[in-house]
Amino acid sequence: MNRFLFFILLLTPINFIVADEGMWEPSQLPNIEKDIRAAGFKGNIKKFSNLFEHPLNAIVSLGGCSAAFISNSGLIATNYHCIEGSYLQFNAKRMEKDLFKTGFLAKSLSEEAPSAPGARVYITQESTNVTNEVLKGTNDSQSENDRYQIIQTNRKNLIKNCETSEEFQCEVRGFYSGETYQLIKKLIIKDVRLVYAPPQSIGEYGGEIDNWMYPRHTGDFALLRAYVSPDNNSKEYSQDNVPYQSENFLKISKKGVKENDFVMIAGYPGRTNRLLTYPEIRFDVQFGFENYVEFLKSGIEVMRSLTENDEAKALKYRGSISGYENYYKKISGQIEGAKNFNLLKQERQNWNSFLEFIEASGTSAEKDAIDNLLEITNEVNSESLNNMYYGGSTLIGTASTLYRHAYEKTKPNSAREPGYQERDYERLVNRMRSMEYRFDAEVDKGIFLYRLNRYRDVDSKDRRKSYSRLLELDAPYENTVSVVDEMYAYPSDLLDTNKRIKLLDASLDDLNKSSDPFIVFVREIFEEGMEREKKNKARSSLQQKNKSIFIKSLRKFYKSLNKDIYPDANGTLRVTFGNVMGVELNDGVYYKPFTTLEGISQKNTGISPFEVDVKQLKLISDKEYGSYKFNEVGSVPVNYISNLDITNGNSGSSTLNTRGEFVGLAFDGMLETIISDYKFIPQTRTIHVDSRYLLWTLEVYEKDTRLIDEMVLVR
Repeated sequence: MNRFLFFILLLTPINFIVADEGMWEPSQLPNIEKDIRAAGFKGNIKKFSNLFEHPLNAIVSLGGCSAAFISNSGLIATNYHCIEGSYLQFNAKRMEKDLFKTGFLAKSLSEEAPSAPGARVYITQESTNVTNEVLKGTNDSQSENDRYQIIQTNRKNLIKNCETSEEFQCEVRGFYSGETYQLIKKLIIKDVRLVYAPPQSIGEYGGEIDNWMYPRHTGDFALLRAYVSPDNNSKEYSQDNVPYQSENFLKISKKGVKENDFVMIAGYPGRTNRLLTYPEIRFDVQFGFENYVEFLKSGIEVMRSLTENDEAKALKYRGSISGYENYYKKISGQIEGAKNFNLLKQERQNWNSFLEFIEASGTSAEKDAIDNLLEITNEVNSESLNNMYYGGSTLIGTASTLYRHAYEKTKPNSAREPGYQERDYERLVNRMRSMEYRFDAEVDKGIFLYRLNRYRDVDSKDRRKSYSRLLELDAPYENTVSVVDEMYAYPSDLLDTNKRIKLLDASLDDLNKSSDPFIVFVREIFEEGMEREKKNKARSSLQQKNKSIFIKSLRKFYKSLNKDIYPDANGTLRVTFGNVMGVELNDGVYYKPFTTLEGISQKNTGISPFEVDVKQLKLISDKEYGSYKFNEVGSVPVNYISNLDITNGNSGSSTLNTRGEFVGLAFDGMLETIISDYKFIPQTRTIHVDSRYLLWTLEVYEKDTRLIDEMVLVR
């Protein structure tokens, strides 16, 4: 137990979960009803905790962002930044028009624009605990690889039996790091169209400068619409399709919210790290963050240099650069937040309190599991640093997907790896198509060469052997450049959309005969990759087994304190609650809860990202507030902050009042407290776009009546 006891440094009581902390599963809400009531909730808690009753049955996922139905004709509200790639970027190429600058407003159903292939709306239909089914037979496994395969087979069988038609997609999600599993069935809407996106001067006002910052004045909202066939089946885009009749939708509050009002968010947060062991957190803070920030910063610089002075290339990589910038600023904020809130000191104390509890009352199995888990963690962390700059070529990645798909097709469908079964074919086709508006060969080569030059710095014994040999990474850099230049000079079928898609039907024999340098390359590294995958699968099985025991121990510890724990975010529907309120983060500096239209004018410099168009400036100057003036601020509120607990993936989540009415959209957090992904900070604030600003933009700025009339507005 030496490694186990090594981490016992200082014993202090663990911090309790504060009232507004937590991204809770809806079914957990009755357990914390007292805290929810204390925050001001006056509704029916059982109704609000049921995925299949209003308002939660109006909440949907876009597969990375959250959204909600806001009319009975399939109208959907989400964030502007959630629709940039698959809707604005795609249609900008299709229409040969910069929709980011102009915005987009469909004046009729016939003008609503299609999405990029693969864009979807997911509506949760069922959620069932399947822990026993997933782990069935694992006790009889002969090895960790065998155990991994048993779990995967069980998962695939559950999914196969769940997907009763092509309209449904099922998945098995692990909760509490694999302590429990749920089978989630979702209806897929395959025809989703762009209805409204404001110009970027509204939708991303402030740009990267204001990202993660407050006070904020961003109209981060957009509207989509779900379509189905005339017989109400989910079908791909067709002019014959009709708007989806969404029986469950949110009413829009014209009254909005005021300071201290109860609010809650329902959405699909991506990932948090609050159930990590202390050594995992320590690694991220001391090593992971800094290395990732450097990776992102250099990536931004490379993509910008490769696309400058070329509008077509810049448009294709706009989303990639924006994504890198977003995470660069976030991780930079986490570095500062970890220092400012003494994250390591607090988490070390919490960890030691837990270890003291386990040492006194835990079983030998629990103690061994923690030892094993820490050993696995050290190995994974070391590899993550070594592999940070591995890869980077979209063409090699595409060739790898095609080759793996051909390899998996040699097996019965039930034995194929997830991602390469018959159910995944449509997704693979759409991936091939997406390169049309997200890829440029010269830019791709430049990114790849930069990454290779950085990967060369990794000790040769820690690099991938066949990969390094083929790319001559141990030779002078000029040799590597020559190899890559020759590969990219080849007239590869991968550069043509139709040929790429056709290659999905190629057999393994066909690809083994190919002279395409990218296919040849992935064929040469395939065996090494499969060996690494085998090792990782065994490690994954061992990690899940020990993490499950750790979580049970942690749950027992919290129970001794009369507390409950909530699972880390994992892309499933969650609810968080709290109040509209300002915050003081620095001495003497208080952030008020609301910003107004006048703040937009005050920030205006006439230069992007603080460039306001003349029409909006005049409306603000003339105090054209319509019916959306909020007397307490003397104007139309633009953004507001609350103490709600969110993370990435919550983007586009609807903010609800105590009656379940739509009062805004969550779209960002504050940089100072972004470390809350690891530990909830009481000063954490979520930034929302106010429902009144959305309505003002449509009615007063756009002079639209079609969409306003479609919504149900309440006071």
